Amino acid sequence: MLLMGAFMTAMSILGLPQVFPAEAEGWRMSAPPARYDAESIFQYVDGHGEIYRAYGMVACVAQRYAGPEGERDIVVDVFEMSSAADAFGIFTHSREGEATDIGQGGSFGYGSLVFWKGWHFVSVYAEQESPRARAAVMTLGRAVASAVPGTGDTPALVRRLPEDGLDPQSIVYLRHPQILNAHVRLGPENVLALGPDAPAVVGRYRRGEASAELVIAAYPNGEAAAVAARRFADRLLVADEPTRHEDGWYAASGPAGSSHARAFVLRATSREMAEALLAEAGRKGGQQ
Repeated sequence: MLLMGAFMTAMSILGLPQVFPAEAEGWRMSAPPARYDAESIFQYVDGHGEIYRAYGMVACVAQRYAGPEGERDIVVDVFEMSSAADAFGIFTHSREGEATDIGQGGSFGYGSLVFWKGWHFVSVYAEQESPRARAAVMTLGRAVASAVPGTGDTPALVRRLPEDGLDPQSIVYLRHPQILNAHVRLGPENVLALGPDAPAVVGRYRRGEASAELVIAAYPNGEAAAVAARRFADRLLVADEPTRHEDGWYAASGPAGSSHARAFVLRATSREMAEALLAEAGRKGGQQ
């Protein structure tokens, strides 16, 4: 079924024309769109608001659609972030399921579609999965993706990850230790000294039987990078060398192409794997 009804223009998300169609595949708007900012977002996603704030959320517009008889609601959330890099980042933190061609990097799983486009992150989810609901989720996602203007560039830091053995679906871009700990456990302290001016990218690797996690962080200056290197070494290394831990995995750290960037290897199944990733991260960073 084609989309029915004109696009509404009464609301905007910081200048972005309203992107919600009135109807899709039998689901219809059940109330006016709701808008939230970085403070009021907790009223909408209690317990998860800090995640959006960690990625520089500016605003969110949410639209609920009532389903036809026998079907549950579908909800569309459009988040405006503070940069395209942050839109990409919240997408990488949130994605799961199979890839789609909707928006930038679309991913669908468990009744939920997520994608990023430009400075925006979009979530479309069905409260109950069904073949009809999935079709509606996809239709709504395509409509919103078409209405959101522009595209964004993947953060340059992502291109510092060595490609050999990298799982593309494991890549996560972040600026906050809370997000890092959701993907790579380092404890409650901000061991890598991450922050708004010190972003990082995470990737998981498998080469044959060997595996590892790699974090590359970019710091505003050499002093900040040195502080992070020292914190990591104090926590996980012996004499600043690749170190094997009691459960058998190795940790290691080294420069990532400049005095302002560091590579941190965790849970490497061999010393050779840890050293190889450090060397490749150093060469890759030097090419940027």
